[in-house]
Amino acid sequence: MKHDIQNRPISTGSHDASPVNVIPLENGRMAWFRHYWHSGNVKEVCERFQISKKTFYKWLKRYKESGQDLRSLADRSRRPHHFPRSTPESVVLLLRKARQETGFGQRRLKVYMAENHSIAISERTIWKILKKFEVQQVTGHHRYY
Repeated sequence: MKHDIQNRPISTGSHDASPVNVIPLENGRMAWFRHYWHSGNVKEVCERFQISKKTFYKWLKRYKESGQDLRSLADRSRRPHHFPRSTPESVVLLLRKARQETGFGQRRLKVYMAENHSIAISERTIWKILKKFEVQQVTGHHRYY
């Protein structure tokens, strides 16, 4: 477990830290800088807080570039800004409509989309779209084997 200057536990996002007396990670990162400004020794700070020099300098640069805004010490989302290979929205809407009207599963929807709309789409992609939007089939249609 990592600790700040006063030897209080720092939240690392793992479940091993108790919720009491846990310092948010942003404040923990601020503690790195306070310790650095006090000691002037990056190596000492990194050893004390069990972080790499690369990590320390990355956060120091981010903090300085933000004009010393504490919000810059928060983790950033790693989610992409855009998804260039995603299924076009028009295809998703057609697929959802076809599912609601026919009640077909991904295997039959693949054939249906190819024959009726000239759209080639994999069963796996169809399954993911149906699952994402939880598209239900038409009520009253029951398959008996």
